[in-house]
Amino acid sequence: MKHISFLFITSFFITVFCFPPSLGFTKNTPLQPVIEESYYEVKPENESMFLELHKTRVLPFWKEIKKRGLIEEDMKIYTQRLHTLEPRWTFKTVVKFKNYTAIDKWLEIREELFRELFPGEEYKELRNKIMRITERHWDVFLREIPLE
Repeated sequence: MKHISFLFITSFFITVFCFPPSLGFTKNTPLQPVIEESYYEVKPENESMFLELHKTRVLPFWKEIKKRGLIEEDMKIYTQRLHTLEPRWTFKTVVKFKNYTAIDKWLEIREELFRELFPGEEYKELRNKIMRITERHWDVFLREIPLE
């Protein structure tokens, strides 16, 4: 019985002190910004095409999304200064959505908006072009944890 009480008390303290409510794991935070990081591993011979597609199609698309108030900052693209062994990636794009509701709205309008910006073209076609020159791709959605 003492052993069970000790385990209960220990798990209670671990839960309270290791996972306090301030971390927000249980809170509904629909109005908090959400950052999407998209990673792409691209062969050197495809890097210029990848960048060209982002300059001519992806960036103008995200600028329009920003005008509509769904993202807080312009889309940014990065490359590593020094490459690590793993995970390998060539480019990373970052978009900061205003909240989860903005992501839902973006998903609703992206096809139509892309056709408005680039008549005769489809958003899915652009994604397919990018994926054909991409060796690996993954997305990470981040939510900031306030420390104060």
